Amino acid sequence: MVILVVELVGGIVFKSTALVADALHITTDILAISFSFVALTISSRPPTERSTYGYHRIEVIASLVNGLSLIGVVIVIMYEAFTRFLNPQPINIGGTISFAAIALVLNVVSSRVLSRAQSEIKGEDLNVSSARLHILGDALASLAVIIGAVAIYFTGVTIIDPIVAVLIGLIVLRSAIKITMQGGAIILERSPIKNMDQLEQNLLSVDGVSDVHDFHAWRICSHITVASMHACVNPSAKGKSLEVRRELENKLSQSGVQHVTIQLEDVCCVPPHGHEDTSHSTTSS
Repeated sequence: MVILVVELVGGIVFKSTALVADALHITTDILAISFSFVALTISSRPPTERSTYGYHRIEVIASLVNGLSLIGVVIVIMYEAFTRFLNPQPINIGGTISFAAIALVLNVVSSRVLSRAQSEIKGEDLNVSSARLHILGDALASLAVIIGAVAIYFTGVTIIDPIVAVLIGLIVLRSAIKITMQGGAIILERSPIKNMDQLEQNLLSVDGVSDVHDFHAWRICSHITVASMHACVNPSAKGKSLEVRRELENKLSQSGVQHVTIQLEDVCCVPPHGHEDTSHSTTSS
């Protein structure tokens, strides 16, 4: 909040579009980071009878809101920069640099605090990561404002100010795209495992397994990966079902899967279109 007041007041008083653009960015950051930590608190609640996986998807929803809100900020920044391109105005160099420097220091301190918070969380939390990206983007934007003001001082070219605002907008857009794509991948249940075919071959190498099918992997949130699969067991390994299942679980765990459901089949019959044929004998974990 202090950073917002500093840059907004400085931008208005010293007529710097770049400072105002960064202040608009920070306004959204405050809302986004607040939402992120509220989501983090909710997602830490234990599972219930109806929410059997808990509330981890709140993290994903928050990240999507953050990403989309950043895109809105980019639109505003670009509009303000465009109007200043059409009507260039002189800015107060000293005041702009001073206020941007204060904002830069505060952003660096905030980033270090969030980095410590991330280190205390097992795995990488998408909310904390997105909040840290917000802060780092703010720090880069403040640095860009300082560089732009120095350039205007030595060249006298005031159009540098809206150019810096555009650069800030591009920094924000990059963060927005990254956060939105990460959250979208989880909502669309895309596999977090980069090479599913290679993993499937590793599973087939388990002694007693003749086939693997209906193999799926997805994420509940940024740090919980789940998978389900069917594995055909050779007749010679019928008495070793427990060992086979444990070996399969171990290989999946090594690939970053925290929760897995494995259905072992005595008779291998791969149904069309991935639908399960329930007419044959199965055992499930």
